[in-house]
Amino acid sequence: MTVASSNQDNSLSENRVYIIHGYTASVHDNWFPWLKEQLSAKGIAVEVIEMPDPNQPIAADWLEQVYARIGTPDRHTYIVGHSLGCITTLLYMQEQLAIAPVQLGGALLVSGFDESLYTLPQLDEFVQIPVQYEPLIAAIPQRVVVAAADDDIVPVVFSRNFADHSQAELHELEHGGHFLDRDGFTEFPLVLELLERMISTR
Repeated sequence: MTVASSNQDNSLSENRVYIIHGYTASVHDNWFPWLKEQLSAKGIAVEVIEMPDPNQPIAADWLEQVYARIGTPDRHTYIVGHSLGCITTLLYMQEQLAIAPVQLGGALLVSGFDESLYTLPQLDEFVQIPVQYEPLIAAIPQRVVVAAADDDIVPVVFSRNFADHSQAELHELEHGGHFLDRDGFTEFPLVLELLERMISTR
């Protein structure tokens, strides 16, 4: 039993998961600490990236921070993005592909969007950067979007479009809002389940 457990830990320890929070959030909010704890207990290296000035985000600063924390990704690298963290994930990968061929193990994108939101026009800078989806799809073989039909911050139609543009597997929940702690999401078992499946089927 001890040997089997050790082998499993060694296999999982090859992988790294980075969680990118969204607008006005922090590394301590929502389900991020819980997900980090769950993955860390399985021997997976996890970092919730503290994004600069989340109340007044600047795209260049956010992309610089993601690169500073992740560097060059590889097939053992997985990113979980929430809200603004989703388009940030794709823009980061696009920047990496402009430098050299790279591949991400997978991207799990929660309440994502890639269009101007009438609810949050202050984030338009992030969606005005053209996204070339074809190379991103090739570089991120596993893409999953999670959304809720009752999200009043990023209306679900935007997440549906985002999933369609990125040719991602879409999991749309009837209830969940924006998957914030105030919506009751201090834990998020679905995200853990989907991420574990992603890692095990790489």
